[in-house]
Amino acid sequence: MRKYFLLSAVALMISGTANATTDYAEVTAKATIQVAGSLDCTDLNFGTIVVKQNNADISLPFNEIGFPDDYSSDILSISGIDGTEGVCLASVHSGSEENISVSETVTLTGTTNPTNKMTVLLDAYEGIDDGDGYKIVLYNSILQIPAKVQPDTYTGSFTVSFTY
Repeated sequence: MRKYFLLSAVALMISGTANATTDYAEVTAKATIQVAGSLDCTDLNFGTIVVKQNNADISLPFNEIGFPDDYSSDILSISGIDGTEGVCLASVHSGSEENISVSETVTLTGTTNPTNKMTVLLDAYEGIDDGDGYKIVLYNSILQIPAKVQPDTYTGSFTVSFTY
């Protein structure tokens, strides 16, 4: 009896496999690749800023003529400004400001101590065709120096994109 039971079980398994149906589908894979050119950009360099010990929060506007003369009394000096605005140059000769995208804020991190941070607000930019190519000029940045800032060299990066 046991022998017939095992044979019946094997027969059921074989017949179940023989009568199975298979569903299938063809799947299309797709990728769209765009290759980004590069913009040649100058750095935004705020120079060396000396502040009083235990300074208050400072919002320091930086525009096409540099820093204003009437900055915070917690700032003792500013030196070594290397250019007053960031400029990115595209290889094309036409464009539109609607096709420019710039981060609104940049976090600067201390190179000696990464927990030291400050922020730059990128307030305005402009697109200009000057004959050499299409320039994207970043101006009216605001450097936000936190209260009791620690001495360090602060750096950060941000993305500027231009679609044409």
